[in-house]
Amino acid sequence: MAMNLLLFCKEDIWRLDERSLAWWPALCVRCLKIALLAVQGFRRDLCQLRASALTLYSILSIVPVIAMLFGIAKGFGFEKLLQRQLLERAPQQDELMLRLIGFAQNLLAKTQGEVVAGIGIAVLFWTVVSLIANIEESFNFIWKIEQGRSWSRKCSDYLSLMLLGPVLLMAASGLTVFLQTQVGWLAGAIHLPAFGVWLVLKALGLSPLLLMIVLFTVVFVFMPNHAIDYRAGLVAGVVTGLLYHGLQWAYLSLQIGVSSYNAIYGSFAALPLFVVWLQSCWIIVLFGCEMAFYIQNYPIHRHGDRFGNLSFSLKKILALQITHALVKRFLKQEAPPSAEELARDLMIPLALVQALLNKLIASRIVVEFCHPEQTVSVFQPAVDINILSIGYVVDALECCGQNQLPDIQPQQDFAEAVDHFRQAMADSAGNRLLKNI
Repeated sequence: MAMNLLLFCKEDIWRLDERSLAWWPALCVRCLKIALLAVQGFRRDLCQLRASALTLYSILSIVPVIAMLFGIAKGFGFEKLLQRQLLERAPQQDELMLRLIGFAQNLLAKTQGEVVAGIGIAVLFWTVVSLIANIEESFNFIWKIEQGRSWSRKCSDYLSLMLLGPVLLMAASGLTVFLQTQVGWLAGAIHLPAFGVWLVLKALGLSPLLLMIVLFTVVFVFMPNHAIDYRAGLVAGVVTGLLYHGLQWAYLSLQIGVSSYNAIYGSFAALPLFVVWLQSCWIIVLFGCEMAFYIQNYPIHRHGDRFGNLSFSLKKILALQITHALVKRFLKQEAPPSAEELARDLMIPLALVQALLNKLIASRIVVEFCHPEQTVSVFQPAVDINILSIGYVVDALECCGQNQLPDIQPQQDFAEAVDHFRQAMADSAGNRLLKNI
């Protein structure tokens, strides 16, 4: 049974086309595929290692971050509320969190001196910006984004996040506390029955979970340097919020390793527990980022890695099909197609079409650009269609990349033989222009 389930998750599920199923089985298959893709992406992107790096950055930056939060909260009168929220968000870490809050308040007091105020505040903000930049770098890697924010955008975006984030979070927490304390008066004012009061109290009890879901959703949508669909961020935020609260419940209910750590570390027992908790939090966050990526890009990756081992011969044929479709559209003066349109018209999986288009772009056969009237990238031939023949495309694909090594000279006989093959293909009657096929 276990082997059959493993085989289904590894092979059979990727052969299922959920579009041919009823809505409920299709939804289950899609959710399972996204979960499996997220797990595979988590391993492939070395998220465990990245979580460890972010844990280290967080530990080094935690005092300046808390100091900045208290500085902002103090200006709005939310200092006590922030302290209570921090203690609630770190289960079984009251002693350590109180020490960190004390360090942060001391740091904040030192930065308020007349001489070092400017330097202290600059160092404080630089530390926080560096931490957020490292988070963005990890998110960009998961989203396959090569170019991060410029420093000007980092300063503006991160400053907005640092100033507005704590204020909105504290305001939402304060509103929840107010509603919880005034629910009796509100129920009497609107004549709410006892069952309604119970229902409202239960809903307010879920407010910490809802608050974390909103926070994770904002992080998943805001942090990558890319346009993220809010629906993908919301679904990933819900999953991450539930996993985060499961982690909280595990620490609160099971009190993992408390007795053994007390025996080994004594008064420092809170430190290893805090590091484990922080590492687990970053693992959950990066897994949520993987979820958001595959939810938004599900049409491209819905077949998994089934097409990773295609022969070069088949890739050439499919690349010729794609180039031929682009040439025909160009010849008819039709609008350039997107990758999704090509996949639908040629009945080729979108992930494979995208990979072949990238290869054709690198071979300078196809060019990608953003149409002024569209938000997605479209494609068209990059060279004159009057010279785009089968041989031209195949030769460009074969020669794409580095063709010489500085310290190695290929044997002349083989080089000449390959050149003869190329010339024979160019002179062949089968080497027709794609526009004439």
